[in-house]
Amino acid sequence: MANDKFTEYQKLVDSIEKQKKKSQVIEDHVKAVQLRKNTQIDFRKNNPLRRERTHRLVQKGALFEKYIEEHLGESISGHLEPEESEVLLDVLSDILKKNKPYIMNQLKIKKQKKKEAHPKE
Repeated sequence: MANDKFTEYQKLVDSIEKQKKKSQVIEDHVKAVQLRKNTQIDFRKNNPLRRERTHRLVQKGALFEKYIEEHLGESISGHLEPEESEVLLDVLSDILKKNKPYIMNQLKIKKQKKKEAHPKE
């Protein structure tokens, strides 16, 4: 009889352990689903910003090719590699730093001319 009670007790303990494990699995699953949902929300929220940035970078790259690589002409074969572009931009950056007041003034003049050419209604 005492053996039966012990066996019954063991079954209850085992059942409790199984329930705890099931409960932990369910909690982990719920956390994973919530994390996935939050990631999707972040993606939806950041997607337009990411697209704008990508578009802006593509535009800047196209302008770089148009103005810089075109002026280098036959000095280079094809397009500059990213490492070569970085070296060139580093050199241009030094020039820009030394001539910053002049460049900023030219930018202001260009903006003013653009506003005068296209006045807001």
